[in-house]
Amino acid sequence: MTIIDPIFGAGMLPALKQFVMATKLHPILVNFTAALVPVSLASDCIGRFIKSESFRHTAWWTLFYATAITPFTAITGWLFWMSDDNGATGMTIHKWLGSGLAVLLFVLFIWRWKLRRQARWATTSYLLVAAIFVVALAYQGHLGGEQVFSSM
Repeated sequence: MTIIDPIFGAGMLPALKQFVMATKLHPILVNFTAALVPVSLASDCIGRFIKSESFRHTAWWTLFYATAITPFTAITGWLFWMSDDNGATGMTIHKWLGSGLAVLLFVLFIWRWKLRRQARWATTSYLLVAAIFVVALAYQGHLGGEQVFSSM
């Protein structure tokens, strides 16, 4: 019995891992986070520059959906971990950076939510932090892709 068995039930975790591996769910979910967060940032930048409410709303909703899907991306990443990933420095960084970014996305979301409640445009500091987040997200994705595509 593992520590996870009381949460998922005995034998549930191996079945979940098998499902994630068979469907390759992690690489599918990755694309949502990788697309939605940069779209949110770009929409906030454009919206602020041209004073477009439509872009401001787009920024909010794309970040909302990214924040909703990203925990599943991180969980499936842990389940998708393969034995040949052990000892691969890039994959270790990918795993921990991805987990950290999943948590930090909630912080970014709360910050953006407060701006939305105040009906304010994204601040320069928010845009700068969001840009750093996108760069870290791209690097993290690069490391994962490098492991996958370098073995082909």
